[in-house]
Order: sequence, then structure tokens, then C-alpha cells
Amino acid sequence: MPGRLQSQEAPAAVGRIEGEAIAVKGALSVEVENGRSVTLLGSGSEVTVRAGQARLALAEGGEIGICGPANFSLLKSGHAVTLALNYGQVRARLDGTTPLTVYTPLIVAVPIAIAEGVREATVGLERSGAMCVLAARGAVRIEQQLTGQTLLVPQSGEVALTGGQLESLHGAAGSCQCQIPAARSAPLEGPIPPELSAPIGATPGNMAQPPQMPQPSAALKPKEELEPPVIDEPIYKVYMPALTFDARSPAPPPGPSPEMILLVRRVRVRPVAVFHGRVTSPPAPPRITPPVVHAANPSETSPPSAKQASPQGNTVVGRIQTFFRRLWSKSK
Repeated sequence: MPGRLQSQEAPAAVGRIEGEAIAVKGALSVEVENGRSVTLLGSGSEVTVRAGQARLALAEGGEIGICGPANFSLLKSGHAVTLALNYGQVRARLDGTTPLTVYTPLIVAVPIAIAEGVREATVGLERSGAMCVLAARGAVRIEQQLTGQTLLVPQSGEVALTGGQLESLHGAAGSCQCQIPAARSAPLEGPIPPELSAPIGATPGNMAQPPQMPQPSAALKPKEELEPPVIDEPIYKVYMPALTFDARSPAPPPGPSPEMILLVRRVRVRPVAVFHGRVTSPPAPPRITPPVVHAANPSETSPPSAKQASPQGNTVVGRIQTFFRRLWSKSK
């Protein structure tokens, strides 16, 4: 009934694609920019690249390069974009916020950002079923839709598999060679020059001059001559075995043992103190002259006589001893 008919909402815009030999089903509109046709894709659009390359600029941010021959479909739900790849190679370059999932008949590939950085990955599928995955920046998680097995391809890793089976996974450097072509209808880059305005009747002599850029001071040193800052904090460095990845093993390798990890602390040796000058000998101590004693009477300095030296001569015993000494001397 006409009264119960409801208006259908237009499909959400996914992005704009440009290329030389492309065919689009379900396009929202076709525009001509700088003599080239740019097609606005919506959710559910199917794109076929017969030959050459094409570039898809996503509305949510990021870009995808397509290397023909290729065929894929686009779906959008909220901010998430799904690319169903039938054959061909696609290379996606995304920021850390745009979710993208690449579906093939048997494998699902999801680019994963590292520290919210830029993601760049290539997924290729041939008509024979051979598939390649390249994680240029960030990682790529691949999952087998039938068995649910998952495998993480690390950054700068490239693998290949046949028949959509992870057991056939092996390293294949150089199999994914698709690149993103440069945008031919991109806006001009660089800052916009300031506009100058002058009142009516102004002459070139009294017109307002554009602001002058400050000139670098001659006292400033070039960047290569600036001294690096001195870091007083200790620097720690960790030595551990290299992380390995085997494409033939679906299970991730075990982590390194803590006994094989070495923590080294780097310190800066301070220079020893160096004194510059001249070393002299200490001054000699002053000479001490003994005092000279002058005797007033020579008798005071003469040695004492025998009688004075022997105080026992004045006693009775002393007199008897003296008498016998004299007799003994006379008898001789």
C-alpha cells in the first residue's frame, strides 16, 4: 500500500576511487576533476580493475591501492570497512583509528597497529588460490574461516600460503609487490600565503608591507653544533636472545628464558681531580743557639777537690783510712 511505503536510505559513502581501466557497479556518483573521472563508492559497490593500478581514498581516512587485474566488493557498517577480495592485490595504508578487514573465500586478514601507529599491509589472492600477506608497517592477523586457526604476521614479515590452509604457510619474499599510486586530484599542499589589503587610493609607497620573518641570530649555533644534554640518570640496557619467527609453525615460538636475559647498567665515569701548580719544599726550621754562661769567679767553675768530693774525710773513719794510706805509701 502506498501509505505504508517507507523511503529507503542511501548507502553510506565508503570512498572515492580513480583509475584508468576500472568498472564499478553500485556507484553513488561520478565526478570529473582536472579532466579525470572520480567515482564515489557506496556500501555494496563492486569494483573491477581490468589492468594497471587504481587508488581508493576512504572516507574514514586512509587509502588503498589496487593492482589489476582485481575484483572486490566494499561494505561499510558504522566506521568499519570490509573489503571482500575475489582476486588481485590490494595495499592499504591506514591510521590508527580506521578499522579495515580484508575477506577472502577462506582467509580473513586484519591489519593491527603497533602503539597506535600507521598500518600498511598488502594482501594478494590469485585465481588459483595462492595467497600472499605482507606487513609493511604494523602487524597482520590472519584467520582460517573454517578451522578458526589464527596466526600473527609480524612487522616487515611476508608469508604465502596455498589453498587457504595455514599448514601450507611459508616465507615468500617479494610475492606481494603492489604499491599505492600517487593521487592525481589531491589538493595543493603547503601553507596558504597571507592576503594583503590596501585602502582605496593607497600608493605602493604607503601600502602595508607583509610581515617579515625573523632572521636567525648569528649567535645561534646550527643544530649539528649544539651540545647534547648531559643525562645524570643511569641508563639500563637489556641483552636478550633475538626473537624468531617460523612461518611453517602456526603456533608462536616460546618466549626467551629469564636466565638468558642480561640487564646492564651504564654509568658515566667522572674525571679525577687534576691540580695545576708548582710544588716547593717547606721552609727550614730556625736554628736555636744555646745560651753562653760567663763565670764570675774561676774557682766556682773548677772541679771540686778530693776533700770536697768525699764528704767522709772529716769523719773518724775517714781520718783512720787516710792515716793507713800514708803509711802504706811510705813503706813502698
